Amino acid sequence: MKDFFYPESVAVVGVSPSPTNLARAIVYHLNEFRYTGKIYLVGPKGGSFMDYPIYPTISHIPEEVDLAAILTPASTLPEIMEMCGHKGIKRLVIESAGFSELGDEGKELEEQLVAIASKYGIRFIGPNCIGVINKENGLATPFMPFSNTFNLGPLSIISQSGGVGGALLNELASENLGFNKFASIGNKLDTDENDLLEYFLEDSGTETAFLYLEGIADGRRLMEIAFRSNKPILVHKSNTSEASTRIARSHTGSLSASEEVVNAAFRQCSIHRVTDMTSTLTAIKAHGLPPMRGNRLAVISRSGGHAVVAADAAAKYSFVLQPFPEEFLRMVEGRLRAGVIRLGNPMDLGDLFDFDLFHQIVRDTLGREDIDGMLVVLNYNGIFFQEDSRNLAGKIKEICLQGQKPVALCLVTTEEEWRLNRRNHPGFPMFTDPEEAAKALAISRDFYHRRNISSFEEAKTIAVDQRKPLAILAEAKTRQAQQLTTVESFEILSNYSIPLASWRQARSSQEAAAQATALGFPVAMKVVGEGFVHKSDAGGVLLDLNSEVEARDGYDRLAAIIQTTESQAKEKVTLVQKMVSQGYEVFVGAKQDPVFGPVILAGLGGVYVEVFGDVAFRVAPVSAAEARKMFAEIRGSQILKGVRGQPPGDLEALIDTVQRISQLVCDLPQIQELDLNPIKVLPKGQGCLVVDCRMVLS
Repeated sequence: MKDFFYPESVAVVGVSPSPTNLARAIVYHLNEFRYTGKIYLVGPKGGSFMDYPIYPTISHIPEEVDLAAILTPASTLPEIMEMCGHKGIKRLVIESAGFSELGDEGKELEEQLVAIASKYGIRFIGPNCIGVINKENGLATPFMPFSNTFNLGPLSIISQSGGVGGALLNELASENLGFNKFASIGNKLDTDENDLLEYFLEDSGTETAFLYLEGIADGRRLMEIAFRSNKPILVHKSNTSEASTRIARSHTGSLSASEEVVNAAFRQCSIHRVTDMTSTLTAIKAHGLPPMRGNRLAVISRSGGHAVVAADAAAKYSFVLQPFPEEFLRMVEGRLRAGVIRLGNPMDLGDLFDFDLFHQIVRDTLGREDIDGMLVVLNYNGIFFQEDSRNLAGKIKEICLQGQKPVALCLVTTEEEWRLNRRNHPGFPMFTDPEEAAKALAISRDFYHRRNISSFEEAKTIAVDQRKPLAILAEAKTRQAQQLTTVESFEILSNYSIPLASWRQARSSQEAAAQATALGFPVAMKVVGEGFVHKSDAGGVLLDLNSEVEARDGYDRLAAIIQTTESQAKEKVTLVQKMVSQGYEVFVGAKQDPVFGPVILAGLGGVYVEVFGDVAFRVAPVSAAEARKMFAEIRGSQILKGVRGQPPGDLEALIDTVQRISQLVCDLPQIQELDLNPIKVLPKGQGCLVVDCRMVLS
């Protein structure tokens, strides 16, 4: 990937003398950004542009070329790529549009490009992108017009949309914040976000990575890269509103919308998700300051009202406002003019006009061991104390950078003064609102906390003989089953030592009575065929049967339902199960997500999961620590701890079961969706029992 950003020579393919030619903008940018390498122009009409000769083909360039930026009609790309291959050019940025975004014909053209690239060992970015920029060496290949008003900074950007990426660059310029590298990846036919992100996380010039994505190429690889990273990763994942066209056959399918999976996956690997330009800039500013290593905050303001607003924001983001030392407060109080303000944290310095003392207060406060960061509101009207206020802003910046603790400086002033301060302090984030400043500090704190306290542990693996589960799945495939029978599902669960409520099969009313007697009354009886998506809805679940007579009658009732629903069934098989009356009902599910692979869901069971949708998500495999966090996230999880005299549930047994389910769906991707609902969680120390299960096949 490095070769995309540090070529010693670039060929711009598609240039013509025409003033409307877009490829000319690429040449302009290479000069505007002061590219340090050699530049070659290629176009069939020849001529010259900006004192560069235009070669008719790539083959006519007399020297070696490291990178080609191509902007020609889509239909010309196969021939041009062949020429690049013969020339030995191994890196291409294809900015041409007209590929899969237009339909099947474009897809065929893309297949040709992939084949040619493979033939010559070429890697390319695009097609349908606006190019790449490296501020370190002046490489700039966008055809979208830019002036080089950008600072060099620690942020690198990957954007699937050229327009969104370009808008972010302009916003950074308006904030006087910089960037290091930029890549628009378009259709990401060859090089995708994971390839570039992996490089950026190794790149010494990149300290923070931002990605704008409309689709995720490989969610599991993205997570693995993020797990290894000590650098902040920000992602704006859009394209969230398209409704699924698949009708879910289980609770898992209906609950696990892709958005929830994306959110869970990002939290799991410490990716910070942003949703718009405002939240993006706030997060970028957050990581443009030294890290907030703890939760102890000091707030100082030249406005009492803004001190109150800042205190509210600090509470909203769960900061601790550390008290100031008493002797320090008395010293400051003695320097105030009117002495009418009671000092504390937040500290209202609206009565202080000694800017040297203000500087001292910020410096001494940030230097305290019990302070992790500061929020400073500098309020002035641009008429009085202009120079003092401007100088103080600069000194606060120096204090922040020297102390390597964050100071979120909130400037409340005129637009003219705001622009002046940004211009005077390039690369230093400033804020206009205490709420935004507090949010930025919280983003920094949360990232630092997650990075230093592992949120991902290797899940334990149990020894499992997979021959029986694979045989069950193979037989189901032979009969083209859409879901397994309850009996088949239970057999697979047993193979993974997942605890089940005692059960037996019955094929006649007499056998049902005998099995119920053997299990011990009361019992439940259920239909088990693959045609029963929701057994209860079909009347296929009978509870609290207390005698042989009730068991025989129950079998006859279920057999009639089977005859109606599955008339082709050779046998009318029912399941007889020991009733589990006590315990808390919990739901655990799993699904194979097309982007992230196996995903685990957990929530309270029975009607709770259906009515409230109170569910936590994790990408599998799930460790014990992650399983514990899942149940902590569920709003109704307090029930499991025991309320109103009820004993606490056996959470450890439930966590072990979740880990086993996690391994099951990782081992058996043929199972598209899995529902265990309910799992009965018995009192602490007594375990948990799966009462019902549904497994939908891919």
